[in-house]
Amino acid sequence: MVDRTAIIGFRQDRIGARLICLLNTLRLARKFGVPGRYLWLSQPDGPYPELVDPRHFLTAEFVAAHIEIVSEAPSRAGLQNVRAVAPGMNVQGFARALAEGRRYECDSMSEVVRFIDEDAAVVAAEMRAVAADLALTPRLGRALAKARRVIARAGGGAPVAIHVRRGDILDGDPWSYSSWASKYVPDEFFRAFIAGHDGPVIAFSDTPAAVAHLRQGDPRVLLAADLLDTAALSPAERDLLELLLMAGCAEVGAPSHSAFSRAAAVVGGCRILALPPDLPDAARRAGFDAVLERVIARPDSFFAPGDLAQSAAYAARHAASVGRGSELVDALADRRELLARFPFLYRELAATAWSAGRKQKARRLARQGLESPLIRNRDKPLCRQVLLVSETTDPDQLGAAFVNMVFTGHAAEGPIMPALGLRLLSAGGKTARMLGFAPALLPLYAQPDAQGGSGQVLPLWTVRIDWFEFIRDPGLQSEALNWPDMWRKMRPAAEGLAEVEAALAAGTPPAQPDAAAAARLGFCASVLRLHGRLKRAMALLEWLDAARPGDFLTAKRLADACFAAGNRKAGWRWLDLAQARAPGHALLLLSHAVRAAEQDEPDRAAKALAEAEAAWPGLQLERSVRRAAREHLPARS
Repeated sequence: MVDRTAIIGFRQDRIGARLICLLNTLRLARKFGVPGRYLWLSQPDGPYPELVDPRHFLTAEFVAAHIEIVSEAPSRAGLQNVRAVAPGMNVQGFARALAEGRRYECDSMSEVVRFIDEDAAVVAAEMRAVAADLALTPRLGRALAKARRVIARAGGGAPVAIHVRRGDILDGDPWSYSSWASKYVPDEFFRAFIAGHDGPVIAFSDTPAAVAHLRQGDPRVLLAADLLDTAALSPAERDLLELLLMAGCAEVGAPSHSAFSRAAAVVGGCRILALPPDLPDAARRAGFDAVLERVIARPDSFFAPGDLAQSAAYAARHAASVGRGSELVDALADRRELLARFPFLYRELAATAWSAGRKQKARRLARQGLESPLIRNRDKPLCRQVLLVSETTDPDQLGAAFVNMVFTGHAAEGPIMPALGLRLLSAGGKTARMLGFAPALLPLYAQPDAQGGSGQVLPLWTVRIDWFEFIRDPGLQSEALNWPDMWRKMRPAAEGLAEVEAALAAGTPPAQPDAAAAARLGFCASVLRLHGRLKRAMALLEWLDAARPGDFLTAKRLADACFAAGNRKAGWRWLDLAQARAPGHALLLLSHAVRAAEQDEPDRAAKALAEAEAAWPGLQLERSVRRAAREHLPARS
């Protein structure tokens, strides 16, 4: 049956991730009217022996209808990854690919697979409708109903929840070697969330003792594990029931990248408040102030040394903005045992020292971080950024390093690259020419340095938007699509947009745009293309190309819109025109390499990549080309 299935779901993971992957698979199969099956890995001697049989959780009838049990990871030969292709494809393009016989795998573990022209609210409703069809075994159904009755007896209205992720982040190696702001939230922000609600608060945590430390005797905070007969449940059964309990809460205060809470939201539609960003401004600022003060003045008050280290990472990002960066550096820089055990603190303190103007201290901390034997690769880029901006003087070399970092995973995270980006683009040198970022856009999108610097910074999404095909990291793709939202991306540049679109819709030629107006409207067209408004983007770009012919970036933007619509022939025509307008342009050559890799033309891709690197020595984005080939093309057996 699997050989004839259009969409295959598979994850070698825990119960929550398997559940979300299953729901994604079933939604896509239902929406597009094609066969879909989830392959459930059953390995008694594997890493998840408690998951040998889905019929321990779901009724036999449901399993027979939607799931196939396999004893080993299946071959994905001939399958494209739907999570990878969705950000650059619309619904019509995917339906056409399915009709042509292409087959797909789904491995989404917490996020919802959504095509660029699908409405997020509609997709969420479709996922909840699929989740409503889940059929628990009678035993688990009874356990869930019993826990819900206990919550109801607590009174106080609809419950809310917090997800207190601690566990191996605090003391488990190698997880504890790195900071996890996307998974860890200091106590102060949980307390602020709790203070904003009157009813019961259910705490879901892998470390119950940390919840006791956090709640400080507050009787409204109930530990989720206490609501279930955990002795009668396997760990996987408990995880599933806790996920369903969380799904039934009105709101969940959780880390921004809590896969568990996102899975609960997919299943039940609970509202996720990412902590601390979604707290009210006053509560968020008070929480940061309290964390910073506690790290500096009361380091022994934390639940564990790892709790102090993770909280110190939050404090470091806040210290510069309130003028306490040097104070924090002085408080922690000489705590060698703490830094050796939690080496990610070197990067935080190096960046804080740099923001505070202590360049020599920043360089010293950055070098110590890179030399630390326990430091993780993900924590090295910020140390390298500190050394880059303090030791590199050649602007072309700086620009190549900037581009490499901006499009490679999360290598550009931190306060340094946004400031460097504005500096390079304002200078009008090679980096500005290659990225094609119009000078007229700089004053519209430059922002005050939120990390406390005296100057301004340029949000990195602004330079990524026209070269989105270079981004192969799913997390970075999702960030570029969802933050900020479409209108907030366009608003600074949207002067005249409504009038031009109205004129085009009416068949009346709009007024001839000057260079600044063309820059603004072209950028808006890129935003529209990124968010799947392809007809609007194409109409604007075709008009701009006729009104101000010869611009390479307009042609490149038209190519991107055509590729997004699945019209590769037109995409290549426009991309070739862009290259004709800007011969030897390094990033256009790199875009050519990525598109060729997507079409399984390795020789063509390699030639364009070599030309790109020759055109801009130091450019090192070959990984984008490799991942394009791996993600968008059928795997070879």
